[in-house]
Amino acid sequence: MTTTLHTPTQTACRAVFITTLLVFLALAAALVVVQLAGVLLLRPEWITWASATLLVPSITTAVVFGLTGFVNGYLVPAETTGAEEGPS
Repeated sequence: MTTTLHTPTQTACRAVFITTLLVFLALAAALVVVQLAGVLLLRPEWITWASATLLVPSITTAVVFGLTGFVNGYLVPAETTGAEEGPS
């Protein structure tokens, strides 16, 4: 039987991956919701504010998210082999 062991580096990379994904989705959703509200309520300053305030942090977290996913793809888990069991 083969067991996959995750290294501390893989665990940290996974945590950063999930965290940046959630932060990116929250920022992007906030950006879209505020801009949509600005369009529906005829408030152009809301659209401008959302773009000026949320766009750069959203893109930055997306870049970190993508790079973390790329690096995580190169971290191969170590495998340990136990006693092989025959068919039951």
